[in-house]
Amino acid sequence: MDISESVEAILSDKRVMCDLFYKRFLEKHPEARQYFADVDMTKQANFLTIALAIIEDHYEHEYQATEHYLKVLGTRHRNWGIPVELYAPFRDCLLATMAEFHGDEWTEELAGQWRKAIEKATETMLEGYSQTYIY
Repeated sequence: MDISESVEAILSDKRVMCDLFYKRFLEKHPEARQYFADVDMTKQANFLTIALAIIEDHYEHEYQATEHYLKVLGTRHRNWGIPVELYAPFRDCLLATMAEFHGDEWTEELAGQWRKAIEKATETMLEGYSQTYIY
């Protein structure tokens, strides 16, 4: 399995993997709960699920539209007050949740692809912290 097949499996499954992720992330990092206090977590999980396709797309293709979207998303996260320090724990919990979701199909190679993709997307989003991007 590669990253593209992983996204396909996540998007095709009736379970919302990102529901599991947010439970794990907020349990392990209660300091992040304040940023989700007034958030509909079902919608948030769906947003993140779609964002995984964007992250994979940015990793594989580097389309300008995808890059701009991630920068705008970074600006929005900055405006919401999300500290940069939460990005690494977010990534680590996301990778752990993906490993659980994929089970035996999760390999070191797939983990490496996702880690690189998430780090690349994070770097792009962080550009939205230092400069304001809008749609």
